[in-house]
Amino acid sequence: MADTVKSLFKAMAVLDCFSVEEPELGISEIARRLGLQKSTVFNILNTLQQCGYLIKNPENSKYGLGLKVLHLAYIVSSHQGLRDTFLPYINEIAKVTHETCYFGIPDHGEVLYIEAAYPSNQQQTRNILGERAPLYCTGLGKALLAFMPQDEQEAVLSSPMRAFTGCTVTDPAALRVQLQEVRTNGYAVDNMEHEFGIRCVAVPVFSRSGNVLAAVSVSGPSPRFDPETVIRDARSISEILKPIQNKL
Repeated sequence: MADTVKSLFKAMAVLDCFSVEEPELGISEIARRLGLQKSTVFNILNTLQQCGYLIKNPENSKYGLGLKVLHLAYIVSSHQGLRDTFLPYINEIAKVTHETCYFGIPDHGEVLYIEAAYPSNQQQTRNILGERAPLYCTGLGKALLAFMPQDEQEAVLSSPMRAFTGCTVTDPAALRVQLQEVRTNGYAVDNMEHEFGIRCVAVPVFSRSGNVLAAVSVSGPSPRFDPETVIRDARSISEILKPIQNKL
């Protein structure tokens, strides 16, 4: 590539190795995953650690993301107009449905979580900002995927799909049927497909041009989400979001 710094690409690839599922990684793990020499990985890790982007766990000598990354996430969050626009609406949705409400956008074939709101009787359990999840097995993801351009849909459906639970649908034909149901009903359902025991219902949000821009969901323990509740919550989300639908 012209006008690029190869070593910086390697450093970014190292940072991309860390995830919610694997918050700590060792030199050998990263080197094996990226096909790099251990000495190269060590130098990158050492540099990122000195800059504050990584920290080293003295108990196992593994590395994890540092506070500098959190600071950058805070800057993005603070200046993200979409978050500010949606925050009062998702707070209202959490209040009306008495469930946790999530707001996410499509990003590189995944759903990127921007914000969450919690009912008054429930404390915040984790910071969702920046977390990612597959499009094919989450309520937010399917609400987005169903209205994305056909080529983007097929790129997701033709890629390997991991089964997170026994309920995860990984058959492309079955998922196409689900996506058609989303387009017909106007909402998507995650029936314990990403996390066992958790169900959610999600509604897409469109821009003025008619493109799917984001999605909003409510989720909670599966026993609370019977068919009637799913429909009721989907209607509540849609009704509360009416003021901003097709106005962004």
